[in-house]
Amino acid sequence: MTGVSAGRTVTTATCLLLGLLALAACQERPPRELADSIYHNGRVYTVDPEDSWAQAIAVKNGRLLAVGSDQHVAQFRGGQTVDVDLQGRMVMPGIHDMHLHPLKGSIKKHYECSFSSALGMDDILQAVADCAAQLEPGQWLRGGQWPSHLLKSERPPTRQLLDAITIEHPVFLLDWAVHNAWVNSHALERLGIGPATANPQGGEIQRDPNSGLATGVLFDNAAYDAMARLPAYSPEQNAAAAALAIDEFLSLGITAFKDAMTTSDALTAYRTIDREAGLKARVHTSLAWKSSWSTSHEEELANIEARATYASSMLRTEFAKIMLDGVPLTRTSALLAPYLPGDGHGEDFRGELMFDVDELNGDVAWLDAQGLTIKIHATGDRSARVALDAIEYARRNNGDSGLLHEISHAQFIDAADLPRFRDLGVAAEMCPILWYPTASDDARAAVLGAERAGQMWPMRSLIDSGALVFYGSDWPAVVPNPNPWPGIEAMVTRRNPYTDAAASQWPEQAISLAEAVRVVTINGAAAGKSWSETGSLEAGKAADFIVLDRNIFEVPIEQVGDTRVLLTVVGGAVRHRSGALAGEGSP
Repeated sequence: MTGVSAGRTVTTATCLLLGLLALAACQERPPRELADSIYHNGRVYTVDPEDSWAQAIAVKNGRLLAVGSDQHVAQFRGGQTVDVDLQGRMVMPGIHDMHLHPLKGSIKKHYECSFSSALGMDDILQAVADCAAQLEPGQWLRGGQWPSHLLKSERPPTRQLLDAITIEHPVFLLDWAVHNAWVNSHALERLGIGPATANPQGGEIQRDPNSGLATGVLFDNAAYDAMARLPAYSPEQNAAAAALAIDEFLSLGITAFKDAMTTSDALTAYRTIDREAGLKARVHTSLAWKSSWSTSHEEELANIEARATYASSMLRTEFAKIMLDGVPLTRTSALLAPYLPGDGHGEDFRGELMFDVDELNGDVAWLDAQGLTIKIHATGDRSARVALDAIEYARRNNGDSGLLHEISHAQFIDAADLPRFRDLGVAAEMCPILWYPTASDDARAAVLGAERAGQMWPMRSLIDSGALVFYGSDWPAVVPNPNPWPGIEAMVTRRNPYTDAAASQWPEQAISLAEAVRVVTINGAAAGKSWSETGSLEAGKAADFIVLDRNIFEVPIEQVGDTRVLLTVVGGAVRHRSGALAGEGSP
């Protein structure tokens, strides 16, 4: 009896001791975090270093609490967790479009005379006439976008064509590249452009070779100088236009973007939205540098000086933009080999730089020293080389700042310069999305030669050389809208995503779909200095993701361009919804 009682006493004491230890351990262990929302039963393409797939994600305080199997993520479900059944839909990180002009595009779409660049001359003139009929006499008629290939047509843009429509309104129409303007005689008079007006540096007032009078076409900085003198839109109009643009971006799956030429009006508009309503997408601003888009260089310096006062968790302002040349079709890209003779240019014309080389080197080094990541517009192979030289100069004089400077467009790159992107730590921006045959091909071949005109956008070569390649649409230039999906398809096919045509442009430069997804997600995040924050779906990162109407890896590549975004989430908040997703709740 004594032995039995003693045994029971020992057992009771042991259990009590173990219970106390367990209680102590529970008190030391932090409570299990419970998700605000869980998205499950999906196909989640994470774009992590292994390009792995998952089934579910858990979101807590705007960040990804967990990414993995349904079973793994289910442990973070609590009584207050919003549960969303993805019904097998594909989920991927939000798209980063790192070259847009949101204010320009949205103002054109909502406030101006907007027409498609696919129209012919007669339809464009009719659209302008319809717009003129809605304006008061003397009011500016502004808009676009006319296709640049009309410059090489039998009926090119002239002031007389617009004069025949209206003499009561000054007319200013940008082309589809947003580099060149078409104006009427009333506009030339209001702008003070006459027979004695000199061409600005980096621009040209096109003139009739016989009379010497302006034809009505203004190239590059001549167009931008004129645009800067047009009546300004109000701060309220700018903020409303920016907000409308952001909503459109979100509907297309764009969760982060870079305004590629940010002047004071855009910078103020973003700050207004950020402070009053909150930015729904992540915004990066490339502050204009010595640009005709700006009111003055003093204003640009003031924006750079005050950039931190505009910045927030959703608005990053530590970027700058330099325009180094124009576009090939108008012979304003700076090339290593001459253009074909024509348009008053001889056999050795190679285009011109908008900056003196020594000035560019000094400016790039100064901006780099200020901690600004620089986007340099360089469509020609010579301008690309000069831009790389300037970045090399900055590295040599400042040391390696670690800033991932950018060659914007990177349309023509000489083979000798391909490894310099990797060696100098320079990113190549592929923009716009015309990696395929277009209506401008014949006109481009007429100035470049057929072989060179067909060898643009060397994506495969840049990636293979070790360069970081990222994406920008350049909307509203060239592309009709900021929809990224046709461009993603065309990166893979190098064929026109809008037609069934079998023709391709430089198919050797095609990349895989997995590579294209990285280009538009994590690589864009790197260009925005936010790769540790977003661009892939990994625990700890911001909950920025999109839900698609199809698995782009399981449909024919020709259907990727038709992809629709059902849900866009930024920082855990639903910012766009199209079509219901069944579930127990809705975040």
